[in-house]
Amino acid sequence: MGTPDSSDLVHDAFVYSSEEEFLAGALPFVDEGIERGEPVLAAPTHANARLLRERLGERASVVDWAPNSESHRTVERLGIFLHFIERHLDDGATRIRLLGEPCWPTNGGPGVTEWKRYESFLNIALAAHPVWLVCPYDSGSLAPHIVEDSCRTHPNMGHGDGRAPSPEYVEPSDFSRRLDRTPLPRPPELAAEGYFKSASEARRFVADQARIARLSKERVKDAELAASEVSANVFTHAAEVARVRAWTESDAFVFDIDDTGRGITDPFPGYAIPHPTAQNGRGLLLARRLADVVQARTTPTGAIVRLHFLLT
Repeated sequence: MGTPDSSDLVHDAFVYSSEEEFLAGALPFVDEGIERGEPVLAAPTHANARLLRERLGERASVVDWAPNSESHRTVERLGIFLHFIERHLDDGATRIRLLGEPCWPTNGGPGVTEWKRYESFLNIALAAHPVWLVCPYDSGSLAPHIVEDSCRTHPNMGHGDGRAPSPEYVEPSDFSRRLDRTPLPRPPELAAEGYFKSASEARRFVADQARIARLSKERVKDAELAASEVSANVFTHAAEVARVRAWTESDAFVFDIDDTGRGITDPFPGYAIPHPTAQNGRGLLLARRLADVVQARTTPTGAIVRLHFLLT
């Protein structure tokens, strides 16, 4: 396969439809990293992790295997990557390998769009690091539009261990704005609704509605905190009043918070992890860590942030 000459990010994807095709794309990448003494972090599906471990044998112990690799949220996965990168750079590594299979929601829905956005954002988040990141895409189980967009979020594409520049690659900010062209669906007519002038009022409203939806006690606390963070952003940066709406879908408790501010200019709101000394920039990031899915859009009258908490 051969290590890229670049000292910065190399971001590849490969498409597979069988166990052997997955191994053809992933095993040489991991194996070569082990031989070269490069740190390797693997976050494939559980089934693919088992395949790799079996083929690697004793060498599997050299690889770092991300725990709970099928249940990561987008910013959680990014945090795992960055922690691994920083730890090994501090130890003197000159090239780091990451195998990252996205955690596509099994029921489709808004989580798919956010994982696409995340895959594109990685080109920004890891740009300055000496990282080779490879992302497997299972064409046998994923919707065709997910596989098609892999060509737009990865500079290099291929099958097996072959890679070539993707002619369909789209710059991350442009790709993210393309995703945002689809407006959020209107809430149901029976959604609970309130107008609030403080984060404490908004969070109490959300907590009450989450209990009515029978969200677990732990997840009610998460929803309450996320509501507090998002509404605090409204009152700090956008408007004096926030509208909050809440409802239950087939598999999730959902609420959104909107305002009459200037809208959202960042194409990746809440994805960037601020420097530890930064005073701002953590509210929406924390919401993304707490909720199963977070959607943010500029609207004709301001901005809206919608949060989904799965009921199971």
